[in-house]
Amino acid sequence: MKSVKFKSAILGLVVTAALTNCTTTRVATLVKSENETIELYTTKLPDRNYVEIGYIQTDGGIFHTPQKLLDGLKKKAYELQADAVTNIKYDFQAWYPFVSGTAIKYKDK
Repeated sequence: MKSVKFKSAILGLVVTAALTNCTTTRVATLVKSENETIELYTTKLPDRNYVEIGYIQTDGGIFHTPQKLLDGLKKKAYELQADAVTNIKYDFQAWYPFVSGTAIKYKDK
Protein backbone atom coordinates (compact mmCIF):
# COMPACT_ATOMS: atom_id res chain seq x y z
CA MET A 1 0.00 0.00 0.00
CA LYS A 2 2.78 2.40 0.94
CA SER A 3 4.63 1.53 -2.26
CA VAL A 4 1.62 2.47 -4.42
CA LYS A 5 1.21 5.81 -2.62
CA PHE A 6 4.93 6.52 -2.95
CA LYS A 7 4.91 5.70 -6.68
CA SER A 8 1.81 7.87 -7.18
CA ALA A 9 3.46 10.75 -5.36
CA ILE A 10 6.64 10.43 -7.45
CA LEU A 11 4.60 10.24 -10.66
CA GLY A 12 2.66 13.35 -9.59
CA LEU A 13 5.91 15.25 -8.96
CA VAL A 14 7.37 14.19 -12.31
CA VAL A 15 4.23 15.25 -14.20
CA THR A 16 4.11 18.58 -12.34
CA ALA A 17 7.78 19.25 -13.05
CA ALA A 18 7.36 18.37 -16.73
CA LEU A 19 4.40 20.71 -17.14
CA THR A 20 5.91 23.67 -15.30
CA ASN A 21 9.47 23.61 -16.65
CA CYS A 22 8.70 24.73 -20.18
CA THR A 23 10.58 27.56 -21.86
CA THR A 24 9.50 29.81 -24.67
CA THR A 25 11.69 31.89 -26.95
CA ARG A 26 10.25 35.11 -28.37
CA VAL A 27 11.75 37.74 -30.62
CA ALA A 28 10.97 41.45 -30.91
CA THR A 29 12.31 43.39 -33.88
CA LEU A 30 14.36 46.48 -33.07
CA VAL A 31 14.98 47.44 -36.70
CA LYS A 32 13.08 50.52 -37.85
CA SER A 33 10.81 49.96 -40.86
CA GLU A 34 10.49 52.51 -43.69
CA ASN A 35 7.40 54.26 -42.31
CA GLU A 36 8.57 54.40 -38.67
CA THR A 37 10.35 57.37 -37.17
CA ILE A 38 11.26 56.05 -33.69
CA GLU A 39 14.70 54.48 -33.25
CA LEU A 40 15.17 51.82 -30.55
CA TYR A 41 18.29 51.14 -28.49
CA THR A 42 18.73 48.40 -25.89
CA THR A 43 22.46 48.32 -25.09
CA LYS A 44 24.12 51.09 -27.09
CA LEU A 45 23.36 54.79 -27.28
CA PRO A 46 22.90 57.02 -30.34
CA ASP A 47 25.96 58.75 -31.79
CA ARG A 48 24.08 62.08 -31.99
CA ASN A 49 23.54 64.65 -29.22
CA TYR A 50 20.19 64.35 -27.51
CA VAL A 51 18.13 65.40 -24.50
CA GLU A 52 16.10 63.02 -22.41
CA ILE A 53 12.36 63.65 -22.48
CA GLY A 54 11.40 61.12 -19.84
CA TYR A 55 10.94 57.54 -18.71
CA ILE A 56 8.19 55.66 -20.55
CA GLN A 57 6.66 52.26 -19.87
CA THR A 58 4.11 50.02 -21.57
CA ASP A 59 2.33 47.36 -19.52
CA GLY A 60 0.84 44.20 -20.94
CA GLY A 61 -1.25 41.20 -20.06
CA ILE A 62 0.03 37.67 -19.57
CA PHE A 63 -0.45 36.87 -23.25
CA HIS A 64 1.17 40.01 -24.74
CA THR A 65 4.21 39.32 -26.92
CA PRO A 66 7.42 41.33 -26.60
CA GLN A 67 6.74 42.81 -30.05
CA LYS A 68 3.30 44.07 -29.00
CA LEU A 69 4.82 45.69 -25.90
CA LEU A 70 7.56 47.26 -28.01
CA ASP A 71 4.95 48.62 -30.43
CA GLY A 72 3.18 50.22 -27.45
CA LEU A 73 6.45 51.79 -26.32
CA LYS A 74 7.02 53.25 -29.81
CA LYS A 75 3.49 54.66 -29.78
CA LYS A 76 4.11 56.44 -26.45
CA ALA A 77 7.43 57.78 -27.74
CA TYR A 78 5.71 59.09 -30.87
CA GLU A 79 3.04 60.84 -28.74
CA LEU A 80 5.86 62.59 -26.83
CA GLN A 81 7.45 63.61 -30.16
CA ALA A 82 10.57 61.63 -29.29
CA ASP A 83 13.10 60.60 -31.90
CA ALA A 84 14.27 57.44 -30.14
CA VAL A 85 13.99 55.28 -27.04
CA THR A 86 17.15 54.20 -25.20
CA ASN A 87 17.85 51.73 -22.39
CA ILE A 88 14.94 49.49 -23.36
CA LYS A 89 14.29 46.82 -20.72
CA TYR A 90 11.77 43.98 -20.52
CA ASP A 91 10.57 42.83 -17.11
CA PHE A 92 7.61 41.39 -15.21
CA GLN A 93 5.45 42.62 -12.36
CA ALA A 94 3.96 39.40 -10.98
CA TRP A 95 2.58 37.68 -14.13
CA TYR A 96 2.34 40.88 -16.17
CA PRO A 97 5.13 41.86 -18.57
CA PHE A 98 6.19 45.41 -19.26
CA VAL A 99 8.79 47.17 -21.37
CA SER A 100 10.37 50.49 -20.44
CA GLY A 101 12.95 52.96 -21.68
CA THR A 102 13.99 56.59 -21.90
CA ALA A 103 12.41 58.74 -24.61
CA ILE A 104 14.91 61.14 -26.19
CA LYS A 105 14.89 64.03 -28.66
CA TYR A 106 17.89 64.77 -30.89
CA LYS A 107 19.40 68.26 -30.49
CA ASP A 108 20.73 68.58 -34.04
CA LYS A 109 17.55 67.92 -35.91
